[in-house]
Amino acid sequence: MTKVRRMFPGGNTAEGFYSFHNNIIGNNRNMLYILKGMPGGGKSSLMKEIGKQALKEGYTVEYHHCPSDPNSVDGIVIDEFKVAIVDGTFPHVIDPVYPGLKDKLINLGIFIDSDKLKENEEQIIDAKLNNKIAYRKAFSYFKTAKCIYKEIEETNKIGVDFKKVNKLTKTLIDEIFSREANMDFTFLKKRHMFSNANTPDGFIDYTLTILKGVSNIYYIEGEIGTGKSTMLSRIMEEAVVRGYSMEIYHDATIPDKIESVFIKDIDVFITSNSQCKEIPHNKINLNQYFDESVKNEEDYKMYNLLIEKAISKLLTAKENHEILEKCYNVSVDFEGINKVKDKILKEIFTVYI
Repeated sequence: MTKVRRMFPGGNTAEGFYSFHNNIIGNNRNMLYILKGMPGGGKSSLMKEIGKQALKEGYTVEYHHCPSDPNSVDGIVIDEFKVAIVDGTFPHVIDPVYPGLKDKLINLGIFIDSDKLKENEEQIIDAKLNNKIAYRKAFSYFKTAKCIYKEIEETNKIGVDFKKVNKLTKTLIDEIFSREANMDFTFLKKRHMFSNANTPDGFIDYTLTILKGVSNIYYIEGEIGTGKSTMLSRIMEEAVVRGYSMEIYHDATIPDKIESVFIKDIDVFITSNSQCKEIPHNKINLNQYFDESVKNEEDYKMYNLLIEKAISKLLTAKENHEILEKCYNVSVDFEGINKVKDKILKEIFTVYI
């Protein structure tokens, strides 16, 4: 069945740019095409075109979006072929692990006209500097927001009955793992990703695209500090003990926190993402063990304000990146890039079919 899944392999977080790009495809792959090149050099368009063709032919495509420009992609995976194409340039540098065997490096930089590029040298240098400053400020705001988040956690924990939360966690684990498993030995045992991201366009969430076709969905409802991420961690640990394959989706701002766990072998998705309220689910309510009177609304306001400030700086960074793209765009031989795209397409649909 044709299916589109969307996610983010990286994130703009309190830890800076956080990358899970090495999890886009596992070692069981047939081929990983690694694109190297320049801003505005057609990497994203090339991947989108190949993804579009694969969908047209009836195959499943995973789009790995760029958190700094969600309209662009950092990679695609064509599921049935076990083939991926990725942007391997900074800040998510990817290099071949098995050159010529499972990985192919494709240098699109050969299609730059250096003489034309020199005409925009000053603009490029200025834009790169301004881009760096904007990201530094954005990450500072995210880092400060994390401090406020931790303060909210500590405040709210005072009002939580953790004995009851722990009892509910044990009951939930028993229920989830009572299902018969259909083990998938070809999949990465633990695949870490983001299902959403802080972007220049605001908070973008693709969780619902990942849930298509999943039979058993559990939504954990709870305020900050009520134990959602801890509950998910315990479920993940149990799945590890049993040797199950999982997709683990991390919090977009604080990546050491888990937001969702998809246990493929038993077709169960457990999440604290509120988007899941829109679809049929089993609800786990941690707020029933929480005394809301302990909440400090000022801390919540401060946290949200810092996230807004950070996103405004991501927008500034994107504006500077767009200047870079325009400067490079006029120097690129797109005819040459299209020939590369056609060659990859032909190879995928003849060799790996």
